[in-house]
Amino acid sequence: MVRLIRRVFLAWLVIVNLIIPLPTQHTHAQSAFDPENTRRATVQILQVFTNPVGATVITCVGSGTLVSTDGLILTNAHVVLPIGGCRSERLIIALTIRLDEAPVPTYYAEVVNYNIGWDLAVLRITDTIDDLPVNRAALALPFVELGDSEAVRLDSTLEFVGYAAPEREATAEAVSSIVRGTVSGFTAEARVGNRAWIKTRAAIPGGMTGGGAYDITTGHLIGIPTVEPVSSGGAEGEQPTCRRIQDSNGDGRVDTNDVCIPVSGFINAMRPARLARGLILAARLGITPDFQQPLTLGGQREGDPTFARLFFASGVDLGGMPTTIVQAVPTGISSLYLFFDYANMTDGMIYEMRVLRDGLADPTFSLAPATWSGGGTGLWYIGSTAQVYPNGEYEFLLFIEGVRVASAAISVGGVAEARPEFSNIVFGVLSLENQLVSAGNVLPVSPTINAEFAYNNLRDGLTWRQVWYFDGLEIANGVGTWTGGANGKLAVNASGTPEIPLQAGRYRLELSIEERLAATADFIMAGAQIAYNTEIFTNLTFATELNGRGEPSGVVGTTLPDTVQQMYALFDWRDVAVGTPFTWRWTVDNNPLFEVTQPWQESLIGSQGWVRLTAPARLPSGSYKLELLLAGEVKGAVTARVGLGQLPVEIFRVAEGATLRGTILDAETKAGIFGATIIILKVEVDVRDFTWQMSEVYGIAFTDSEGNFAMTTPLVREEIYSIIVTAGGYLPMASDGLAVPQDPNTPFELRLEMNRD
Repeated sequence: MVRLIRRVFLAWLVIVNLIIPLPTQHTHAQSAFDPENTRRATVQILQVFTNPVGATVITCVGSGTLVSTDGLILTNAHVVLPIGGCRSERLIIALTIRLDEAPVPTYYAEVVNYNIGWDLAVLRITDTIDDLPVNRAALALPFVELGDSEAVRLDSTLEFVGYAAPEREATAEAVSSIVRGTVSGFTAEARVGNRAWIKTRAAIPGGMTGGGAYDITTGHLIGIPTVEPVSSGGAEGEQPTCRRIQDSNGDGRVDTNDVCIPVSGFINAMRPARLARGLILAARLGITPDFQQPLTLGGQREGDPTFARLFFASGVDLGGMPTTIVQAVPTGISSLYLFFDYANMTDGMIYEMRVLRDGLADPTFSLAPATWSGGGTGLWYIGSTAQVYPNGEYEFLLFIEGVRVASAAISVGGVAEARPEFSNIVFGVLSLENQLVSAGNVLPVSPTINAEFAYNNLRDGLTWRQVWYFDGLEIANGVGTWTGGANGKLAVNASGTPEIPLQAGRYRLELSIEERLAATADFIMAGAQIAYNTEIFTNLTFATELNGRGEPSGVVGTTLPDTVQQMYALFDWRDVAVGTPFTWRWTVDNNPLFEVTQPWQESLIGSQGWVRLTAPARLPSGSYKLELLLAGEVKGAVTARVGLGQLPVEIFRVAEGATLRGTILDAETKAGIFGATIIILKVEVDVRDFTWQMSEVYGIAFTDSEGNFAMTTPLVREEIYSIIVTAGGYLPMASDGLAVPQDPNTPFELRLEMNRD
């Protein structure tokens, strides 16, 4: 009986989608943002499990956004993965049927791709809530398009869409909401760049985490509001803020023994949409990656996670190293970076930066609880760009999993002072002319390390020091009295000894003036010197299979047929120390797919390393490129041409299609008809062949109180569709000749008049 009721309800749900008109659309002047479509494309996501008495128990709740008409959903990784206390057997997707009512649990979904450090994930709808498989090709769900998050500017107006955290029952009171705000700044983060986060002062409820942020000028999704549920006060051992709403253990009461659903604080930051493009494209292509060793989330932890050696810099070089270390900065500064060492961290852990200005919290420069993406050990930075720092005394507080672990202070104000400084450390290889060449943060393994740095405002007689480290251990220390004049460049070096030669691994140089840290930079020593270059990864090629000895077999080379289900990118390597941060990055036709950073697991000289791409049926035609990076520098790359060497046009054409808008009028009164239904059939379906099955429908729209409508699913340009228009009390209209204009600048609008029945 229960199954029958669910099936009847699902049938009613399809009917509701066909006959219930949308409420009046509220438009904003000079705004392309469509509030009704974005609210319908916004879903609620529930992690659930079945308790001992067979009841469904909700463990975690968040928001997500449909990014394709066939059921791909973009959200936060922590919303859908069983982490942070979220016990998860299945993921329920609840859709908004009526804008003023709670979402209706409609589908189950599975995680397709995710990046736990960036806290992003893509889901795919798989089954109905009644456990019936979904024909994704027949879905016609509302969705939104990703926009250019790099085009957003300071003070740009945004609309945030998601589900606010419920006060009691997890679904009954949650209604999709829209919050308006502006861009207040951009937070920089190591490995991601100056726009790792888009900041806002808007009061966004924590339940909207995983939802969408929209640029009102384009109406496109440009960010994913993100916040992690953590302890509210920061005292060690304190439990996260949460709510108990169900009898999760089946004992007949709701008490402290039941599941407590985590509740996040307010959101003040968004991950830019550009970080999600690769995950979405890979999901659309059905591609998943693999490395020859299990992916690790930060490596083995050898103790408690720590942040230490905090200092500030006014700039960051291309290698992610500080340019100039500062103890105070003048009025008007807009770029400031906090650097710190970290150890025993794991990707996905929660960290936070709270900034106090003159003792008061300053959310503009703070970062709400977010996921860690730097791996186990290294040098990290976080900062703010674009927004001017007001004068004052600043204190930066760092937290790990809600516990305060470190802090640093700096003054902002006054005029710039000409202080003695070292800056811009670069490492490289010496040429025959004794000049530093091939500068970068990766050097070949050699007996000597060579570096160069700039100095300004020095005076003779000052004490200065250079200290060299290998994997955190001091290997050289030199103190001297400055005699080099006020401004210029200086070359320094360090050498190993016959007993302890320099070897592959991570190194650091620290420069001090009068025992004050003035400049520092990390670098990696790996590979061999070939001419003036560093050679690490060699003999890169592809194969479609590996034999029992791990050797390439099947089709070998850089041209592969379009029938392959998987391909291995093969490479040799030399002199890479265990634990060295290593990045592999896939693109297809220059579009990003995957980027993963993990500790290197092998050492010395090796061969037959591989990174693999797989697809359930076959890899789509395209040009697939693998890049291997150390310290952010590409040290190996290879491209495979699969099939025609270019992605099929249909992969992109729907997103780049035309949006049909129009007005449905009464033929006699010329008044707009409220509640008219506009149905666009799939290209291969004519009006006479239409049997009123959802599998034949390409898209559906409804008119508002003024008779206006907008089709949520873009139509492919140059195609010809069939259209059916119905409204209560009017004769239906139908046509097989709806042609989509080719020119993107040509408006695609209809004005139809209906006669009364």
